[in-house]
This record gives sequence, structure tokens and C-alpha cells, in this order.
Amino acid sequence: MNLSDANMSRHDGHFSRRDKRTIQQLPISAREGHDAIFNANYLGDISDAVQNWSCRRAVLIHSKALDETTDVIKKLEKKLGSALVGKKSGVGAHSPYDDVLAIASMLNEKDSDCLISVGSSSYSDACKIARLIQANLSPDNMTVGAMEQLIDQTKGHAENLKDPGVRLIVVPTSLSASEWNNNSSATNTQTHKKQHFSSKNAAPDLILLDPEVASTSPKKLWLSSGMRAVDHCVETMVNEKCTEDVFHHMEDALATLLQGPKNYKEGENDGDRTELLDGISQCQFGSRNAMMGLLLNDIPMGPSHAIGHQLGSICGVMHGVTSCIMLSPVLRHTYKKSVKQKEAQDKVLLLWNNTLRWQEKTLADAVVRFVRMLDLPNTLKEAGVKDDEDIEKIAEQTLTDILGAEQGLNKEGVMAILNMARE
Repeated sequence: MNLSDANMSRHDGHFSRRDKRTIQQLPISAREGHDAIFNANYLGDISDAVQNWSCRRAVLIHSKALDETTDVIKKLEKKLGSALVGKKSGVGAHSPYDDVLAIASMLNEKDSDCLISVGSSSYSDACKIARLIQANLSPDNMTVGAMEQLIDQTKGHAENLKDPGVRLIVVPTSLSASEWNNNSSATNTQTHKKQHFSSKNAAPDLILLDPEVASTSPKKLWLSSGMRAVDHCVETMVNEKCTEDVFHHMEDALATLLQGPKNYKEGENDGDRTELLDGISQCQFGSRNAMMGLLLNDIPMGPSHAIGHQLGSICGVMHGVTSCIMLSPVLRHTYKKSVKQKEAQDKVLLLWNNTLRWQEKTLADAVVRFVRMLDLPNTLKEAGVKDDEDIEKIAEQTLTDILGAEQGLNKEGVMAILNMARE
């Protein structure tokens, strides 16, 4: 599918807080009625959606830090009033099964017709999967074992599940962009394996991109999730399945995502609220566009994502930080694997250097410098991952990760990448 009608680029004009835009999430029939609003007003837009859908029993899942340090959640609770029948504060990193099951059980107990997620990708993934679990397991069978029985263990994926029946509104506070996908991942806390769940209509009914809400996100979470979005672009662009058309549209997304965090940091450092919010808004557009190669053209993410899934679930490394650590060694490992790979990396490097006015010699070096600029961890050692047994387990579980299985990764290659990432 051509991406021309899917990409909203920085060339559409300078995005600011004045530019509110409603779009269908993806230009495909499966997303009809599934909208996204950029530069949203979360209070008014959530209230309007709940009323328009005639929902009467909403459940709210929200970031604990957001509630403790801001009035975002308190204002929403007041706005929803009697329509809010249940809430859960906090979801663990990488969406633990226990949290998914707790949300699914609450949907049943409260007879909910609407689920609202305000938080990072761990929250949106947990809520998307909870709706699937509610639709596919009986209320008296909400267990870890029952969830695992839904999964093809050779692929790490439970697919073609029955579609959810509860409406879902997502207000993201990070750039990991899982909200755009009908596929989500959660972590089995017994095995520390990250597994994937999907159905045709598992995407949220409404995505609200509100820069004011996102601005409350901790700097490390925001910037590392921005690196995750950069990883989405890069692994799409260097994939051998990437066409010239897809590459062209990824170029714009990548340029936006390289410039957005820079504007965010400069706005924060200078105390310029307008620049900071514009940086956030630009990144929110860019993070959506970074997913288009995957969502519209089925170009899968690569080893950085496959290894990162298991690095996060086994060692508790933050979602975006996994990309900060794994992308550069993956690029070094694959650079000379084929002429096409080398050419693709060189083309991405040219864009990278032109955007940031750098003169790095390799794409892997450019990634390292970018991560350093964001003051984020760049090695396993910096993230506190040193144990040989943990690294061995990451390699083994990567082979049956959904992306690892699709790409035919072998343990020797994964270990070579992990060893480069050590320090």
C-alpha cells in the first residue's frame, strides 16, 4: 500500500498547540471508526467520546506517578463523575500478566463498556491485551496458564483472537507508539518471557495525543521512548523488504524524530514551554509515521526489537532504553551482511548527518552519539546488565520471540550482538 495518504509530515506545516487534527488511525478498512486526535484536549475529548458512545461504566487505568505528581488524573475523575466505576493506579514495566489479568477481571466485575488508559506503552499494551483476555477467557479462568494456552509458543504470539467488546481510549505519555498497533506484548512474570497478543480489531477505538499530558512524563521516559520511535524508523528502512516508496516516507518520520527530542531538550533547558510542547507534538506525529512501514506494508522490525523485548522482560530494562542499547550493535553486526544492507545503512546515515549537521562515518556511530546526546544508557553495563546467565537467557528467548522467529535469528548471531552491547 502507498503511504502517501497515511503520512503527515513536517512539510504539512509547523505543528503547534493550535493545530488540532482528527484522522482515521490508519487508511484501511479495519480502522474505520478508529480515530486519533493530535494536539488533543484529553478532558474534553474523553468526555465527548464517552457521551457519543453512550458509555455508562468506564474503567480508568492510569500512571501512578501522573496521579501523585500532577492533577491530570484528578481532573479526569471529576470530569467523568458517575460514569467512572473503577480505576487502577500503576502497571508494571513491560505489562506483566498480573496487571493484564487484574484489568480484565475489573472489566468483568464492573460490567464495563469503556476502558481508558493514561500512561506509557506498558499501560496501553496492558489495556489492549486485557480487552482480548476478557473476550477470549471466561471470568473464572483468568489465569497465567490460560493466557499461555492462547499462544503459539514457537512464535511467542496469540493471534486471530476474538475481537474485544469494550471500547478503549488511549492517552499516551511516551513515544513507543504501541497504541497504533493491533498487536501488543505482555510479560509472563513466571518465565520472564515477553509474549504477543492480537486480533483484527484490537487497536484502540480512540487515541488522544495531548502534548500537555505528555509533557508530564519524566524526561528519561520521554526521550528513551523517542529513541524507540527512531528504532522503528531505522529497522524499517534497513530491512530488505523496504521499498523505495516506504523508505522515502520513513525519511521524513526519522528527520522529525531526530529533531523533536532536540527541540524538547532545548525547550526544557531554556525554560521555553512553547518550544518544548512543539517538540512533543512533532514527536507524536513522527512516532505514528514511524510505524507505517510495519502497519501498512508488513515490514517487520528487526533484531534490535526482538532482542530488546527479552532484554526488557528478563532484566527489567526500560522499554525505550532497550533500543538505546541494542540498535547500534545490531547495525554493526548486520552492516556487511549484504550489499543492500550496507547501502540502506549508508542512505539512512546521510539523512541523519544532514538533519543534525553531523559527520559520523557509520550509522551505528551516529546512533551512539544520538543516545549520548539524550543522556541515556548505551550499553548493557550502564543499564546494570552484567550477569552471563541473564545474557544467555535473553539470547535463547529471542529465538522464539515473534520477531526473532520471523527473521530466523540464531543463537550465535544474537550472542555476538549482545557481546558487542556489553560495554
